Amino acid sequence: MASIVFQAYADSPTPDLGIKIIPGKIMANAEGVVEVYSNTHDVPVEKLIATSSDPSVVQIIGIDQDATHMVSTVKIKTFDAGDARIALAAPGFSSNEFDLTVYPNSNIATKLMMKATPTTYATNGPQYGYIAVESTNDNGAPTPVTSDMPVSISTPDNNIVTPKDNTLLIKKGDYYAIGQIVVNREGTAQLSASSPSMQSVSTTITVNNVNPQNTVQVYVYPKTINAYAASSAYAIVQLHDASGNPILAKNDIPVKVQVVNASGVSTINTSNQSPLFQVGEQTLIKKGTYWSYVPIEVTAGTSGVFNVVATATGSLVSPPVQLTSDTNNTLLDTKSVRLDSLPILATGQKELIGVVHLEDPSGKLLVAKDNIKIQIDSSDTSVVSVSDLQMEKGSQSALVYAQVGNTANPVTLDVVTENPQTVTQTITSLADDSSSLKAEPLLTKVLTHTQIPIAYYVSKDGALGYPSGDLSLMVSPSDTLQTDTLSVHKDQPILISNGVLLKDGIQNLSVISTIFSSTFSIEGEVSSQKSMVLDYPDQIIAGIPNTFSIELLDNQQMPTYSSHDVDIKLVSSDPSVIEMPESVKINSGSYFTTFTVNAKNEGTSEISLLADEIPMSKFDVSVMSITPDVTIQSPDFGESGVPLSVEITALYKQSPVNGLKVDWKVDGGQIQNMASQINSDGKAKMTFIANSAGQVHIVASVSGGLYKITTSSKDVTINAPLTAANSPDNTQKNSLPILGGVNPLMLLIPVVAGIGILIFKKREMFEELSEKLNLSEMIAELKEKVSKKDT
Repeated sequence: MASIVFQAYADSPTPDLGIKIIPGKIMANAEGVVEVYSNTHDVPVEKLIATSSDPSVVQIIGIDQDATHMVSTVKIKTFDAGDARIALAAPGFSSNEFDLTVYPNSNIATKLMMKATPTTYATNGPQYGYIAVESTNDNGAPTPVTSDMPVSISTPDNNIVTPKDNTLLIKKGDYYAIGQIVVNREGTAQLSASSPSMQSVSTTITVNNVNPQNTVQVYVYPKTINAYAASSAYAIVQLHDASGNPILAKNDIPVKVQVVNASGVSTINTSNQSPLFQVGEQTLIKKGTYWSYVPIEVTAGTSGVFNVVATATGSLVSPPVQLTSDTNNTLLDTKSVRLDSLPILATGQKELIGVVHLEDPSGKLLVAKDNIKIQIDSSDTSVVSVSDLQMEKGSQSALVYAQVGNTANPVTLDVVTENPQTVTQTITSLADDSSSLKAEPLLTKVLTHTQIPIAYYVSKDGALGYPSGDLSLMVSPSDTLQTDTLSVHKDQPILISNGVLLKDGIQNLSVISTIFSSTFSIEGEVSSQKSMVLDYPDQIIAGIPNTFSIELLDNQQMPTYSSHDVDIKLVSSDPSVIEMPESVKINSGSYFTTFTVNAKNEGTSEISLLADEIPMSKFDVSVMSITPDVTIQSPDFGESGVPLSVEITALYKQSPVNGLKVDWKVDGGQIQNMASQINSDGKAKMTFIANSAGQVHIVASVSGGLYKITTSSKDVTINAPLTAANSPDNTQKNSLPILGGVNPLMLLIPVVAGIGILIFKKREMFEELSEKLNLSEMIAELKEKVSKKDT
């Protein structure tokens, strides 16, 4: 194809170089192009020169031209992220410089993140936890690794916390790995994670020192018994905290009670032959309670002072308590009742609050001579309410139970007896339960629509604690996070369960059980492309190819690679303006594609992009056209059978256009020869012959380059052919009288001819007059007669 030459007047302004970068946002370690064209759209860009200010960021690797020479394509290759200044220059144009930004490759993992779950422990709590390492790109978005990536885990002090594994492996295609830690003792430890070519990261873990042991407090009531006959006392055990207050047991606590002599060397009740004491050796403080008791039966005749001791695994035990056994004569009475009270915990339940026994005013122990009904009044029954109790005949003591409220208000108990007794009762409130349910992802950020590890556990005083029992959990909303059936077991302090986050961004969630409720949040990053953008020249010219590109962007509007082939459908609202390909594909491992579009006519069309799992994108694309001025020059009249010449002229901005294609069409005639291309003068010629009289319609279409197809037409009138000169009818009709031997017409011919030329000044009119007067035949006849006369 011949090139199209544009001519411009000397005083025309120097055009500028327009540019279009494809793709619009280019990433590091990628290739792209810069299309360069005239901003006036009518001058080709020849001999373009392009340079880069920083080849380490952007390198120029070649320059090509399209077939029309109207667009030059600068091929570039990017290396590192950053900015480079591109300079462009071409003859006949003002030079141009612009900044080209190269974005980081979001498909490459370049950073690490680290998280510990939980971050706070207690010396009396669970002794293990979890850590997770995560690979991200430069923007902090979770990014799968392209090959197995080992991550080293270390700590400067293994005495506090020890990683179970010194190396965690993020497998190819994943973006995280999980490991365990072991808690050793109190203190603050720092764990670090590092991998080659990545900056190390760290997290801090705190282990609080909490006294792990409560105290089993032993009480013996009554403190003195009469062993004149067989009798009994009670050893009561309570669980107390470090402040000496009753506390509910978190687990069953077996307690062994023994009676030893004052020296503490041997037990009394180890012999099967007539033991002095019978003790139910094992008792149990049940989980969720704080007391238990065991009766001590004394063999008749046993006398002395003995020690009652208790032992319990995992708890401290109070010092031994003395029990005195007398063998005085038994006194029977029912008059004087005394209460030995116990510390009370305001549980709202029925509790053991003490032991009653009988004694006289001097303190000697009495034995009930009859069944005795004992009444104990409370100053505030909402705090402590004691029902009437009965001491059986022959007994020395009885256990006292009461309904206890939930408040620890002061209260006094009055024992109704012959010798009244008032007791101020010690009551302690239940300790505030600082336990709470926690849920949190093991990762700082997660990819949506992928499985992510989530931890569920009970926190006690801000540190990892033990659950009081099995907990069934439910997470909501379910349309945000999908989980399996969740249950935390009492022997499993931390539950790790996978979930799938269905929405990106920070999502607030809640987790509930029968006794707990809590909220937590997860920050999700979209795991696939968020949007599509169509890049195209700022001004599109009808009639020439234009390069378009479609690029994938993430939710931060940064270029993002696709993990699979993306098929994109393209729809033009007005195909008469611009027609798009039916579909294009962005291949797996790429983030853009380019394709060629031919704009047809001037106008605007909406281009829609549609792909699975990506929102539809719409763009308004405008097309402009460059129309040359085209005119046809030819005679207005012609003669049938006589060749007639036609000329076309093509100008743009009053300058000839060279190289445009010309298509000729003649209705009513036959083309003899023609030029199919505009010459350097902006012209092209064609010759045709009309076969009959009438109208001939001439059409010429000019096209090529940036120019819109432009058509010009003209009608030419074709006259019938002249009658023959020697025809008898014609001779008779045209004969004139002879004057002096000379035909008068011979004198008229020069006059008529001169007048015709002078008046009409047009060849067509003269020819018409000549035809009407039959001048050619008259002139020929005159020449013949003159010739004969001369001879």
